Order: sequence, then C-alpha cells, then structure tokens
Amino acid sequence: MGSRTLIVSSYPPRRCGIGAYARATADRLRKAGDRVVVLSPPDGESDMRIPFEGGRPFRRAARIGGAFDRVIVQFQPGLYYRPRAAASKVLTSASLLWLVLRRPATEIVIHEADLPRLWRPDYVLLRLAFARARLAFHTDAERRVSEREYRIRTRFRIIDHTEGVEVTSPVGRAEARRRLSTDPDEVLFLCAGFLHPDKGFERAVQALEGIGSARLVILGSVRDPTEANLRYARSLRDRCERTPGATLIEGYVSDEDFDAWFQAADRLVLPYLRSWSSGALARARRLGTPAIVSDVGGLPEQAGGDDIVFSDDAQLAAAMAGVARGRQRAETGS
Repeated sequence: MGSRTLIVSSYPPRRCGIGAYARATADRLRKAGDRVVVLSPPDGESDMRIPFEGGRPFRRAARIGGAFDRVIVQFQPGLYYRPRAAASKVLTSASLLWLVLRRPATEIVIHEADLPRLWRPDYVLLRLAFARARLAFHTDAERRVSEREYRIRTRFRIIDHTEGVEVTSPVGRAEARRRLSTDPDEVLFLCAGFLHPDKGFERAVQALEGIGSARLVILGSVRDPTEANLRYARSLRDRCERTPGATLIEGYVSDEDFDAWFQAADRLVLPYLRSWSSGALARARRLGTPAIVSDVGGLPEQAGGDDIVFSDDAQLAAAMAGVARGRQRAETGS
C-alpha cells in the first residue's frame, strides 16, 4: 500500500500552471499507488475545497494532516497572499508556519517566491516557515537565491520540472502543423504563457524583424488583469500587428491544441526578463521541441542540451536567425 499524500494547490479547471502541475503530480503519485487527496480553492475540481485567503488552506491542512504521511504545498505567492492586505498576509504566513510546525512531514514546492522584506512581519514568519520545512526547487539556482535572500539554510531537494508536466498526445511536427493549418515549410517560432512585462515577448518580435522569412506565434493571455499587465498586452498586440510574420493569439486553446503548437514550432522562445523556472520549457522538453532561453534565474540550469541560452537582445536575434538559416539550408540541401 502506498503513502497517503495531501496536496495543497490550485487545481484545474482553473487556467493556472501551478494547478496543472499539481494535477500531474497527483496523477503520477496515484499511478505509483499513493492515496492522494487534493485541497484546492473552490474553482478546482479537487477532493476538498476551501477559500485560500488568509491562510485558511494551511490551517485546514494542519488540522487534517495527521491522517496523511506527507503534505505537499505547491507554493506561489499569488495563490495565497491577497495584494494590499497586510493583516491577511501576516495571517497567511503564520498559518503556513503553523502547518510546518504541526506537520513536520510537510514539503513546500517553491515555484516562485518574492524577494523578502525581512522587516515586515509576514516575511519574518514566512522566513521561519521556509527554514523549518522541507523545500523542493526546480533548479539549484533558485535554491541559492532563496537561501541568500531569506538568510536561511534549507533542507531541500531538486526536482525535475518535467515531473509536473502532462502532455496530451505527441504527434510530431508534420501532424501538428496539419492540425493547426500551418504552413509545413515555414520557420515557426513560438512564445507561450501568460502575458506580463517580465515575459519579454516583445524581444522576440523585435528579433523577428531582422530575419525575413519566418513566423512568430505568441500564444497567451492576461491572468492577473492589473493595469501594468493590460497595458503590456495592448502594447504587444499593437507591435505584433505592425510586424510582418508576428501573430498574437489571445485567449485559451484546448490542451490538444496547446501541445500541438509546441510540436509545430521549430523553437520555443523564452525571452524572459525575470524568471525562476519555466513550465513552458519543461513542456517543450517533454515534447522534444528545442528552445531559445534567456539567461535569467534558473532557466540556464533547466535548459537541455539542444537548447540555446542567450544573454542579450543581439544574441537572441542571432540565435533566431541561425535557426532560420539552418532550417532553410536543410530544406534546400545546401
């Protein structure tokens, strides 16, 4: 008989990378024989549901955690912390600390963590929770940044981000392009993910301008409708409309079409300005699509042997142009 595992996370059908990761984790553990219970916000089709504000999921997990061999918290600040709500943030951090003290078998999977302001009570309590819990990171670079910024030594393990990625049906580039009604011979670059300024997708649009015969598809939508994100989406939309070969596809597509775009692309392009690790890069690796990856955060460590890592806009443009030339030479046999 397998272990009993409680997972605290967002969960599908919410459009959320963390929720998709949690579902893939739950499915993998169940296939291994574990008995898994998922605690999610009310919009998740999980086993147990509770509003996530003010630390409520952590207090619930602390109460029922004795019935489980381990508790896994999928951590990203936006899931648990209300913006501009100081008292709620303190209560959330205190509740997470209470969980790890009450249930020492708790593991926190760090998908992202804010840089702390250690004079604030919510960060003081979060620092104590991170110091006491077992942490999991996708890259060692993320672990080093967390230890430095939070001034702690952690009990940790590194987990491959691809463990939390479920793909639909690998079909190959030719079939994917037929499915999407895409030119089988064009050079196709793909950017995919939620739209916000840190993604730097406009850098790929700028690089495309100097290539000529190539296409760039940006597949994404605004998750958090802040003024900055909405302004970024408008700017990116306008830039794509002015740039030959650049297309912004806004909104959600089916899981099958999402994976088809990854398989149809010659390269996934991640021109991020800031990042911890990337679910899109993990998906590309699972589907066999090489990537062009910005040298930020843990992305270089997450990149595979066929991926190209770049440091500035000139290197990004050179990498995309090189892929286009290579594809054209392969097709002409020269």
